[in-house]
Amino acid sequence: MKKLIRFNRIDTPELLVDESIFALQNGLIGVRGNFSEGYNESDYKQTLINGFYNFYDYKYEENSPAFPQVGQRIVNVIDGQSIEIYLENKAINLENCKLTKLEREYDLSKGYTTRKAEYLTKQGYLIHIYEEKLVSFIQKELLIIKLKISSPNYKGKLKIVSSLQLPNKALAKEFDSRINIPSSDQLTIQEKYFNKDLVVLLTETTSSKLVLSAGMIHNIPMDYSTSSKGINGTLEISLENDFEINKFVVYTPQSLYPRYLEDNLRILDEAINKGFEHYKLEQLNYLNDFWKHQNIEIIGNKMLHESIIYNIYQLNSCAVDNTELSIPAKGLTGEGYEGHYFWDTEIYMIPFFAITKPETAKTLLLNRYHHFDKARKVAKDQGATKGVKIPWRTINGSELSPYYPAGSAQYHINSDVAYSVIKYFQFTKDFDFMIDYGFEMLLETARFLYDVGNYHAGKFHINNVTGPDEYTAIVNDNYYTNSMAKYHFEVLGDFYYKYKKKLNLAITLLMVDDQEIEELIKAARLMELPFSKELNVILQDDSFIQKKALDFNKLPIDTFPLILHYHPLFIYKHQVLKQADALLSMFLLDYDDLEVFNQSFDYYLPKTTHDSSLSKCIHAIVAFRLGKVDLGYEYLEDIAKIDMENTHHNTNHGIHIANSGGIYLTILYGILGFRIKDENIVFRPVLPKEIESLKFKLFYKNTEINIYLNSEIEFRVDKPIELGIYSKNILIEDTYSCDYRKNYKTKLKK
Repeated sequence: MKKLIRFNRIDTPELLVDESIFALQNGLIGVRGNFSEGYNESDYKQTLINGFYNFYDYKYEENSPAFPQVGQRIVNVIDGQSIEIYLENKAINLENCKLTKLEREYDLSKGYTTRKAEYLTKQGYLIHIYEEKLVSFIQKELLIIKLKISSPNYKGKLKIVSSLQLPNKALAKEFDSRINIPSSDQLTIQEKYFNKDLVVLLTETTSSKLVLSAGMIHNIPMDYSTSSKGINGTLEISLENDFEINKFVVYTPQSLYPRYLEDNLRILDEAINKGFEHYKLEQLNYLNDFWKHQNIEIIGNKMLHESIIYNIYQLNSCAVDNTELSIPAKGLTGEGYEGHYFWDTEIYMIPFFAITKPETAKTLLLNRYHHFDKARKVAKDQGATKGVKIPWRTINGSELSPYYPAGSAQYHINSDVAYSVIKYFQFTKDFDFMIDYGFEMLLETARFLYDVGNYHAGKFHINNVTGPDEYTAIVNDNYYTNSMAKYHFEVLGDFYYKYKKKLNLAITLLMVDDQEIEELIKAARLMELPFSKELNVILQDDSFIQKKALDFNKLPIDTFPLILHYHPLFIYKHQVLKQADALLSMFLLDYDDLEVFNQSFDYYLPKTTHDSSLSKCIHAIVAFRLGKVDLGYEYLEDIAKIDMENTHHNTNHGIHIANSGGIYLTILYGILGFRIKDENIVFRPVLPKEIESLKFKLFYKNTEINIYLNSEIEFRVDKPIELGIYSKNILIEDTYSCDYRKNYKTKLKK
């Protein structure tokens, strides 16, 4: 059963976490798991539109013309969730009543949430509320809420108030640099339309001047009236029998819908005519197809299985179909990280989509490409004479990082994008994409890295950068940055010479020639890759080993994550990592010297805090690769709990959607040992003792590959395909199985 069920989580911290856990999203809109009836008068319901943001000014004590001067923040838009219930002029909510029972269910096979709540009023009445909430995967502009109200001991009158209104302001209750709570209104209402059937609000952001049309309609007539915050629909009922209301809410941002008002009215009209059951059936059919093609089953660990299914569902729910959009770090489940797009998309999420939904992977890559003009400006702002610098954090393509040491200094994002392009091509063989876009993406991102690098003592260096580990900032020759650039340059050179004739038009337009490509190939060959012969480990950068050790045991447990409690300079001067850095590159590039790999892992492990949710999934994958199966499984369980048990203490700001991708990668790359080679895919499986068996399905070269892993690995295919199992290539025509365990141990020793 693909369901997540939670009972009686009614304390405020639990409610806020479950708002994220039960959030509904579809790549365009996200609706948190708020109660339609609300908690109290200052209720903060959240509805988010991907790419719908407002500007705010940055303030620097020491400014620079090259610094970003404005930030961008995703906007909590018009609230359409509110359906308030009044009994004798008192709202049925947590402020006025006791919530005696609460059951919530996320049906991952049907695509909607349900909530059963029982309130006890001060007069002794029991009010039962049953809610279904759906955000459509097909009609992406649409949110639907069904609310049923009943009572075993009250048969009097109730007043129902269904609203479309400006949201309340959020109250910042904690300091956390990962979320920036706005202190002023972000939206203004420009126009209001309403008649006996439906209402629409036209709103505009205060600074970015983005326009949004929000409309609502109900399955029963309402009396509409305006207020300063929006429009209310009111209805008085007698609770002699159970009462039900269906509410349809539609959001159409002007940036994506040139006829935003007309489209809104049209979708509202279609929705009320088709009815809720139509969209539930659409949702069911959509998810039947998704789970049929992408199912994962863990047998022997119910918690792990349910977490993996939930995280894959939410990751898939982030899929975008418009190149103007990407995936925010929290998806659309909360305002954490202000709705910004990071490198998380390329390294942790696109691999999932390249395998399950290649068109989505391509759309995400084209989002980067379509902002290349702004990326060229970012490159110039950072002193480069050519190429593009992919912004470290962005919504509209501009760099938004106000703290450059841990932000825009992360040059590796250029190679992250290039790596994603390369892996997308290796998996899909989408040659048209590479000719039209991919080659240019590889070239322009490489040009920047070459331009900011330099030769010294016969080696090519990239200095004053920050790698993925943000606890070591502005260093020289970060291993991750350099090794990924080396791979980037090499693959670009190979592609250029292999397909030079077919690239003729692109070569002309981009003004690239053999000499420039040879310079990049030379830089790759002479790239400085820090290494300690004494320790036999990859060095994170040229200075990490010189720093003072930091004893985590002497730090109070409540001072993690360190970035929230210590000055950056305290962190930067110590041997401490926030997340996997050199190890991440060694995984991504399939580092093959297992002795060095193992010693590097052991060297960095006690120095890593895992303060980032991006860290433990990589350590899990590497641990499985190195035969540290128990440790790999321990990390896998940890990442499965990050949101389910709020182990990073910020799930209330949204789920960690990159960790959702990391969980998928840990199963695929860690347990199954999957790797993409130029003309083949390879498996190096290992199964932790805590898991009885694993089922996995993927598609490659138009072939359905079903994988069954227990004491043996078995492949079932619907057409012949050649697969690698360790170093041996096998032509599988129908079914093939083998005992992988001896092979696994032998390969590790080598």
